[in-house]
This record gives sequence, C-alpha cells and structure tokens, in this order.
Amino acid sequence: MKYRTKLWTSISAAALIAASGAVAGMASSSAGEGAGSHADAPQGKPASGSFLVAAGEGEGEGKGEGGEGEGGEGEGGERGVDPAEAAKDPVAYLSALDVIRAHYLAGEAMLEVEGGRQAGGEMFAHPISEVYIDLEPVFEERGAPLFLDEMTEAVDLALGDAPADEVKAAAAKVYAAIDAAEETAPASDRSEAAIEAALMADMFDRAAKQYDTAMGPAGTDEAWIDGYGFWKVAEKRAAHLKLELGEEQAGLAEEIAAAEELFANAYASVEKPGEAPVEAGTLLAASSRISLKTGSF
Repeated sequence: MKYRTKLWTSISAAALIAASGAVAGMASSSAGEGAGSHADAPQGKPASGSFLVAAGEGEGEGKGEGGEGEGGEGEGGERGVDPAEAAKDPVAYLSALDVIRAHYLAGEAMLEVEGGRQAGGEMFAHPISEVYIDLEPVFEERGAPLFLDEMTEAVDLALGDAPADEVKAAAAKVYAAIDAAEETAPASDRSEAAIEAALMADMFDRAAKQYDTAMGPAGTDEAWIDGYGFWKVAEKRAAHLKLELGEEQAGLAEEIAAAEELFANAYASVEKPGEAPVEAGTLLAASSRISLKTGSF
C-alpha cells in the first residue's frame, strides 16, 4: 500500500483522473460484464508499436498476468496482474507488458477516430493502474527501466489536446521502454519459438474473450477497444512466430493463418460496429485451437 501511494503521488492530474475513471468504470460494469472490460522481434531497430523478445526467455502460458487490478482472473480478456508470478515466470512477465502495449496500440488507433481523443487518452491511462503500478517493483528488482513518466506524458498530451504527432511520439517512448523491459524477463530453458507461441496464444485468447464481452448484451465500446488492442498484439506476435516455425509445426501455422483472417475481419476497425461481423463463438474456437497447438512446444 505504501508503494502504491508513493507511485500515485507521482502521477499527473490528467493521468490520475483518467486512470481513476478506468477503475471506477471497471467496478460499475463488472457485475454485468464478467470483468471482461475495464469497467478494463526481428533484429534491428523496432518501429513504433513493435516488440522484442529476449531469446531463450519465457515459460508456459501466463496465469493471471496483465489486466485488472491486483490479481485474480476475470471471465473476459482482461485478467489480473500477479507480480509474484511475473517475477519468476517469463511469460507472465512478458504478457503483462503485452497488455500495456495493447492499450497503447488501441489508444493510438483511437486518435485517428473523430471524437476519439478522450478514449485514446484513457486507453493510455488504464494500464497505469491495472498493470504498471503492481509491476514496478518487479521492474526495479530485475533492473528494467522504469517508465511511469513516459506513460503519464502520453496521457497528459492525449487528454490535453496536443497535436497527434506529439502524442504518438510520446507513445513511441512507451513502446521503447516496453522493449527494454522485455529484455530483462526472467530466464527460461524454453525456446524463443515456444515463448512466442505462448504469448501469441494468450493475446488471441484475450482478444476473443473481449470480443465476446463487447458484443454481448452489456457490451461496451471500451471492451471492444481493449479487444482490438489485444488483437493487434496477437497479430504482431503471430508474424514473428511464423518465421520460427518448421515443418513439424505446419498444423499450427495453418491455424494461425486461419485465425488471422477471422480476427482481421472481426476487428476491422477500432470502432465498435453495430452488429458482430463474426460470430463470437468462431473466434473463441479459433483461439482454443491455437492454444492446443501451441501446447506441443
């Protein structure tokens, strides 16, 4: 609690309001949405929104990483961050960072939507309270660069109506910090492909569950935007993994290709459609097949 209070005192007013609003919204909608919404790389220099995975690091599919509040799992794509798990499980650690990245990718997309600036700023703010605050002690312990200030700057600029290019430049700093933090993930004896597969499967799972939540009777735009961000990270992870797959993983490659087509059609836009473009069950089934296939690593 003392550590949390210390962190909150360093957050600007704009970021605090947005992040607090995310928590309040999460609480008000959890009863109707099953906690499914906020109430929730290749060598060379990465481009904005890209990512790196430390070779040979990552293990298993993360349990309870990167999502709502302090631990526990929701029924939707948002799940609670468990700092103790992230400190020892590379996939839990890296997946939590993917959740932060997903919010920033979704927030950037909202900047291009008419009237979407507020939602974009809130997307930037959500992972401050939902992920970062609980993980900063882990970052410090592992020698990762801290990036609360970078996140706060992005929120301030987005909510303060700064030019879009300035907001995107601030988001790029967050991506760079995430890339650097990924390099300090706990070690593992699993292959890079196995790590990537587990991370990709987790993001497909989150995207599918958020889609199901968003298109349900109590679905919200916020849940949809979250799901869109998860899909964009899943897409990036899939692109990287496919380069690592051999003939023995041909079945997984086929499932990934099929899922990419389905999810691209489902999440054609960061704006929630009036009707579901794809049946939620179809996405959930595709995600489940990927999870089963990735279990072979």
